[in-house]
Amino acid sequence: MNFEIKELSPKYVKGAAAVAESLPAWFDADSRRRAIPIDLRYQDGFVALDGEQVIGFITLFIAEGRVNIGWMGVHPDCHHQGVGSALIGAAQDYCKQKGIEELVTYTLGDSVEYEPYNSTRAFYYSLGFEIYQRSQTDNPSCPEEIKLKKAVD
Repeated sequence: MNFEIKELSPKYVKGAAAVAESLPAWFDADSRRRAIPIDLRYQDGFVALDGEQVIGFITLFIAEGRVNIGWMGVHPDCHHQGVGSALIGAAQDYCKQKGIEELVTYTLGDSVEYEPYNSTRAFYYSLGFEIYQRSQTDNPSCPEEIKLKKAVD
């Protein structure tokens, strides 16, 4: 697959939101229709483009001295083709530009058996992310949350 990574800008927000909409197994309706479209407008990030078509996105924000991944999604037709890894690579470059040494994210904990997130965790682990915090939540769709980090050098 031929794709390129570009900085997230207003012209890509609609396409990135469409990618999120294609991922109901990962993002609930509120995330897809409210939270992600808002965050796409206000967070930094990158998109993966196949021609002019957005096929993946990642949003980033800085908090607690780390670069945090807000949202990341790759269209289901483009999974396992290097798009997610390329987006993480762009996020690591962003960390280096900012002089920040850690890239972090959070996801559904591994005590919850749910195949889409088994794949998500395996993806992050394959790129060198490690668990640094585990917590229980009162959110029925995410009863356990893990925070993952990766050193960026």
